[in-house]
Amino acid sequence: MKMKVALTTLALTAAFTATVPAGEFIPAAGFGSQYGDLGGKFIYRENNMALYVGVGVNAAAVGVHLAPSAASSHVFGAQYASESDVFNADSLLLATYDYHISGFSGRGWTVGGGLGTAEHQNGRREGDNKTVAVLNIGYKF
Repeated sequence: MKMKVALTTLALTAAFTATVPAGEFIPAAGFGSQYGDLGGKFIYRENNMALYVGVGVNAAAVGVHLAPSAASSHVFGAQYASESDVFNADSLLLATYDYHISGFSGRGWTVGGGLGTAEHQNGRREGDNKTVAVLNIGYKF
């Protein structure tokens, strides 16, 4: 169910951003919950805001990034991810912080983290939620 929600969100985000003439699309690859554990991220960025969809080995993520300015290296955001193998979770809901080495509007390396909750619905921890911290490392092409 969570994967269907992520894929539906991916389709809606793609449909919405395809009709918006301003901004730019940026591909990225990396490790962490923003990249579906290990995979790619497709970013739509306009000024100091970005929407992204990440798809990886066995997970998917959607999120938003907000920077104080387009030139800032410090970026704050929120993210929903589904089916994380790294955290053995059915879903993650996180507040995120990323440091963009070349600035938010530049290309290059990003390093960041997130803090939030992981929901477990399968197995022996069914229905449990726990607080998790994540690390994200990626490269914007």
